[in-house]
Amino acid sequence: MKTSKKLSFPKLENEFLENILRQLVNQHSIIQMFFTRQPSFVFSYLIIHIEKNIDAQELQQNKWVKKVRNRYQIDVYFIYSERLHHRFSLGHPFIEFYCQPSSIIYQNKELENPLIITRDWKKYKKRFNLFQDHFHHDHDLHKSQIHLISEGSSNSVFTSYARLIEYDLEYLEDLYLGNKSASLPLDERINNLIEYIPDIQKYFVRHSQNKFYLTDLFVKVKEATTDGEEIYKEEMYEAVGITEQSLYHLIEKRFDELKKLIKKGLFERHDVVCQIDDKPEDVILSVGIETILNSVEVEQIYLYHQITDHEKTTYYLMLIAMGAGNEKLKLITQSLKSKIGEKYDFVLLSHSRYWIQTNLYQFQSFFSKIMQGKYLTYSSNEYLAEFHWEVPHNPYHADLHFYYKPTKDIALQFFIIVNDTKETYQGLDSLFTLFFMSFCRTYIFIKTYYLPNYLSNQTLWQLCIYADPDLRKYNYLIEQFWTDFFPYLDRHRMLHHKLSELNKKEVDQMNVIVEKLMSELHNLVIEDGLLLPFEQD
Repeated sequence: MKTSKKLSFPKLENEFLENILRQLVNQHSIIQMFFTRQPSFVFSYLIIHIEKNIDAQELQQNKWVKKVRNRYQIDVYFIYSERLHHRFSLGHPFIEFYCQPSSIIYQNKELENPLIITRDWKKYKKRFNLFQDHFHHDHDLHKSQIHLISEGSSNSVFTSYARLIEYDLEYLEDLYLGNKSASLPLDERINNLIEYIPDIQKYFVRHSQNKFYLTDLFVKVKEATTDGEEIYKEEMYEAVGITEQSLYHLIEKRFDELKKLIKKGLFERHDVVCQIDDKPEDVILSVGIETILNSVEVEQIYLYHQITDHEKTTYYLMLIAMGAGNEKLKLITQSLKSKIGEKYDFVLLSHSRYWIQTNLYQFQSFFSKIMQGKYLTYSSNEYLAEFHWEVPHNPYHADLHFYYKPTKDIALQFFIIVNDTKETYQGLDSLFTLFFMSFCRTYIFIKTYYLPNYLSNQTLWQLCIYADPDLRKYNYLIEQFWTDFFPYLDRHRMLHHKLSELNKKEVDQMNVIVEKLMSELHNLVIEDGLLLPFEQD
């Protein structure tokens, strides 16, 4: 039975935690407590040196440990005596710094084997270098294994990368938390480390709130290997390598940080300057971005194109966002029109970060041109993940036949009805709309290697002009149309069960547009040889 003691821990400045620590001292064999207060934007550390491993494991699972961490930003770490002294003998820099005598807030003189660090940097330097060299040695062994098999099995390469990334994460855990979490899934370990190393978010594209694209890939490879199958994703080698190299640099950075702290024996507090970019000088663009941010949760916005034509300015924005589907974009566009009038227009595209990542094999050429620093107009977070670009990436027009042929067939159907001497134009308006949408999507795909969703007809046409500015030569046909062109098309995106009221003059205007656009598409696909002869029928 421990003797009840009235202890005080003024350095903690936390009454809730003080009460818990008094109970611990009276109920368990606590040898020492080390407390290091960190700047407010990172975790402070409370290391509790206890006699037995079983007590350390049991106490670490207490609910109050998590509560103190979340509420007060104090990381509590129980470590049993044998392990603490062993890590000290290895020259572990986490122990060397956070268990300095100046950090001791409690020591039980009745218990044996306290850790008292008396060596200075000169005496410790050799231990530190050996500890760091051990990391580099094993890291190089893992890396050399990848180089040896890089020309062989794709599965083996990814499996080796998975092991190396896991090795890196272990060291990051060890250097920031003082302990490894090898039993946890990679996703959970990455999420845990984000709180200590926000930069790590830049290197993993999220699949969902708690999962990541690369860890999913590693799981798929493991399952395929178990089933005797091969996953061919060689174009992802460089992306995975970049992620691993980034983790390696984080480890080196942490080694350097601990080295400086140990040498000086005190914290170097770095004031974090919260950099706020000036609002865009363009007032209309500012209104556009503000309207978007008030309507949907956006990670990033890229202003990738801007044109002024006949005193009308059009802004092309790419949104990286969740839940910003076509209907949401339509509502945002309508809201913008009501605010800024007809002299300005916005072409909005939106995809989630994970959707873009999983579709890079098709659309990387399009997205890589847009998602560049010079076009970035808004970012919700400085730690957003960078995309795992495929290298090499060879763009190709996959399934072009399935987009071109229906467009051609629709045009032929249209011409048959137009040329009917009976002038029966039933359904021609819907057919005209269907052709226009099919043409736009196919043309954009050919020019940019991007297949847009079923956006509004005006947005599709504006994307056509982005893909090929020369198409503006047909704007006069749209302007001369007998009624508002794009609202007319939008009305006929769905079937309206009623008699056609089209007359010959109106149909002739449609006919000219279909003929000219179909001619453009024919020259682009057939004359330029994008389809083989048997694919053209």
